[in-house]
Parts: sequence; structure tokens; C-alpha cells
Amino acid sequence: MNNKICMGIWGMTNLRDRFNVNGFGEEVAVLDRIKAIGQTEDVDGIELHVPTEIDEKNAGEIEKILSDYNLQMVQLCGHTWTEKRYKFGALGDTDPKVRAAAVDRVKWALDMGARFNVPISVLWPATDGNDFPLQTDYVGLYDRYVDSVHQVLEYLHENKYATKVCVEPKPFEPRSWIMMGTTAAALSVVQEVNDPNFGINIDIGHSLIAKENVEDMFSLVLRAKKLFHTHFDDNDQQADCDIPPGCANFIRLVSVVYVLDQMGYDGWYGLDLFPYRDDAIDFMKLSVENLRLAQSVVDLMNENGARELRAQGTDGPAMSRLIRDCIRQAE
Repeated sequence: MNNKICMGIWGMTNLRDRFNVNGFGEEVAVLDRIKAIGQTEDVDGIELHVPTEIDEKNAGEIEKILSDYNLQMVQLCGHTWTEKRYKFGALGDTDPKVRAAAVDRVKWALDMGARFNVPISVLWPATDGNDFPLQTDYVGLYDRYVDSVHQVLEYLHENKYATKVCVEPKPFEPRSWIMMGTTAAALSVVQEVNDPNFGINIDIGHSLIAKENVEDMFSLVLRAKKLFHTHFDDNDQQADCDIPPGCANFIRLVSVVYVLDQMGYDGWYGLDLFPYRDDAIDFMKLSVENLRLAQSVVDLMNENGARELRAQGTDGPAMSRLIRDCIRQAE
């Protein structure tokens, strides 16, 4: 398996939810989280946030650990949803001061990312949305959000940064409704902005709770050449549980890996995991195992006529049997 796998360090410490604000685990320092990832076989990169996980104070120490463990900083995101000022929005907020602060936060992530040659920076519009019907003027929200994105991209190009900026769609949580809640809506905004450095990060769990056909959405965005990053996890399509990919539905994981393989995706396979009650390293290892197995299944499928079956598109039972048989053989 040659797929490059990275892990979000936010899933490597004590995790809280609204029913247990203390969490079930122990706090793990940022540097120790990175070391643990570096000691995990086949995980070669990390993702993290400015300023909650990296800033000017610890950047040098992080740089040394990355070198010691031969890790790459793959994705650096500006945190724009964890402070009181962002409670009603960030890049799309009605208050120009809040929008400016959010834009500056993203610029900070780009500046810090340039130091580490980070290829990806994600924008997650977590608090840009609504909780009550007609609470938010969505036309105005989209206008403000797109304007903020243009400011970010102008800054990126002025500084000649190579970073790809990705919007990450999610239908709900923490707001009842988040703007650009579907993959297609996000692609619409990306195409409106029309910048070579602006694309999409598909989080499989987010797509699932939006009740999307994930292989369709990956195909759509890949066809537009706008899939710049991925987040792998799984759920039962009711809540964004962030369990290891392939645990709720392994065949669905195979379908995603198949499409990525078909379209020649050469980016990173990001792990966005939340092991509230379980061991984070075990979550990572299980994720790697499932991704390895899924890729092996895809390879076997292609060796046994999957391309021809898909081109015909008429024999569902035959494809189902092929997937089943290849899973058995791959194991």
C-alpha cells in the first residue's frame, strides 16, 4: 500500500462531549501526541490547528520532533470556532471585526504552514450557519464568506505560498445547520471562487450524515479536479462518530478507495478520529489495517474484471459477488 496516511493530533488526547465535559481519558501534551503518531507504523504525517496546538512558542520543538520521527506536517488549520467571538460565525460573520479576525487566523495558519512546507490548510465553517429557521440571511452569509475566502487567497498568492486551501463541508454540528452542508454545495462555492489553490476536503463521516452517496461525491469532486484532501472515519449515518474507517461499513470504504484509485488520487489519506472511550493508538492502527485491506480488495477487484463490470453498469449481483470474493481473498 503506497497511500500516504496522516493523523489529526486532536484525537490523541482526552476528548470531551456535551454530556461529559471532563472526558474519560487523560490529557496528553501536544509534543507527546506527535511522538505517539511518529511511533505508529505507516502513519507518516500529522494535522493540527493554530493556535491551540501550534504557535510560535512550540513551533521549534515540533519541528525537531517531526525531523526525529520523519513525519510531515500535512495540514494546518486556523481554529475559528473555539472562541466566544466566533459563536455566531467566522469568515461569514455579520460583524466585520469578527470576519477580519477569522481571516487573520487563517493567514496565520498559512504563514506557519509555509515554515513547514505544509501542502494543505482546511477551512471548516463550523459556526457559520443557523440554529432557528430564518435566523440567518444565507445570501448575505455566502457573500461575506466568499469575500473572506478571496482575501485569504489574495494573501496566499501575494506571498507565493504553495498551500492548497480546502473547504470541508458538514451538514450540522456544532450549529443545527452549517452553510455549505453538502459536498455539492461546497463544490458550487469552490467553482464560484475559481482559484487553482481552492478546493475541497471530503470528510467521509460528514458526507455520510448528509445522507450522501459517498462514491458519487468523491467522483464528482475528483472529476472537477478539486479534491485536495481527505478525512477518513466512519459512522452509522446518524451522528459524526469518527470511529476508524471501515468499521461501520467496510464495503463503503472499499467503494471510496476504489474511486480514489480509479481517478489516480495521489494526496494524503487523513485520519479524523475521536476515540472518546478507546485507545487512540489502537484507533490509528485499526484505521491503517482497514485502509490496507480496502486497497488490497480494490487491487484484486481490478484484476478480476471490476473495470469492465463498472463500465457496463448493469450487473449489480455480479459486482456484489466480486466484492465479497475479493474481501475473502484479501483477508
